[in-house]
Amino acid sequence: MSSNKEMPATIRQGTPEDVEPILNLLTEYELPRSYFEPFYLNDSSYRPEQSWVVEQHGRLLSHLRIYDRWIRVGQAKMHIAGIGNVITAQDARGQGYSGQIMRAMLPVLQLEGYAYSLLWTHIPQLYARYGWAPIEQDLVRAVLPVDVENSARIAPLQASDLPAVMRLYEAANAERTGTAIRTPEYWREQSTWLQETPEHLMEQAVEILELAVEGGSFDIGRELLAAISMQRGGQLQGQFPPSLRAVFLPGEANTLPESGLMGRAINLAELLRVLEPLWRERLRAASGCEGALILSTSAGRAEVRIQNEEIQVSELPAAQTPEATPSLDEGAFAHLLFHGCDERAGRIDVVGIPCLRVLFPEQDFVIWSADAF
Repeated sequence: MSSNKEMPATIRQGTPEDVEPILNLLTEYELPRSYFEPFYLNDSSYRPEQSWVVEQHGRLLSHLRIYDRWIRVGQAKMHIAGIGNVITAQDARGQGYSGQIMRAMLPVLQLEGYAYSLLWTHIPQLYARYGWAPIEQDLVRAVLPVDVENSARIAPLQASDLPAVMRLYEAANAERTGTAIRTPEYWREQSTWLQETPEHLMEQAVEILELAVEGGSFDIGRELLAAISMQRGGQLQGQFPPSLRAVFLPGEANTLPESGLMGRAINLAELLRVLEPLWRERLRAASGCEGALILSTSAGRAEVRIQNEEIQVSELPAAQTPEATPSLDEGAFAHLLFHGCDERAGRIDVVGIPCLRVLFPEQDFVIWSADAF
């Protein structure tokens, strides 16, 4: 007689009946079930089929969730598959179940039209095997003086404030790469997801999930940060886009590299459909730019050719490699997509690849922690 362990495991998309056992499985993160419930029970964008599970003998052994999101890339909007809540039961670990889920999931994500995928992880080597590449993020740590002048009225958010906050968010992040495009439902439900974990409660610094200021109102933003960080002696930390770091005076803040964020192309045709109009717009603002490059991604390869200020983008068969055409791999492309040709693009031949600075100008990149998955 064969044992349960010898019974083959089934990899499939979730059903409504799986939600309860998924929530029970997620407690193996050593967080209470009540922490995860809002992400599944109070998120109207969640559909059970966005969960992928490994089932054996009627028991769920492993789980991965797709977070269906849209983000900005400059002026464009990109459909992404956020990967989160990856968990395997302790007694089933080491069997490669997470990798099996990803192999089954990726072709489905491509068919569903997701252009790109993002995730955060502490085991990047696992996801690198399936095509994800690291994307740099910066963690800003600051200590504000307790005597910051307070000329504005600061009060907790009320329900009646939400329409104005939504408008401020849209104006402040209109062309900021990485920011989430939020629906009214997203706004209303988001507050139930943003809970403090025990780890956050033990931190010495206040965690800033997001900051939006109107125009150049850095003084008001600074007052707000000072007021909410007073409980921790003025210490705070969070992701801030380059344009907002001027809210801190010299010597108040340090910027540290933060690992964990990874990305990969999912549907190359859809990704190019998003980027081509953006590239055309950027080329119109430049002149004398000609040349070609190849995007070599986990979702396939494409040639980008610019001639007479016109751009032509075409997918390439796997075996076709135009001679002497420079190429961008998944990691280089990820950096350029989100950061552009910034000072850290040194490993990329930004001089030798024609038009790269035009196609990928430096970006005011941030993914607000409030939108992490």
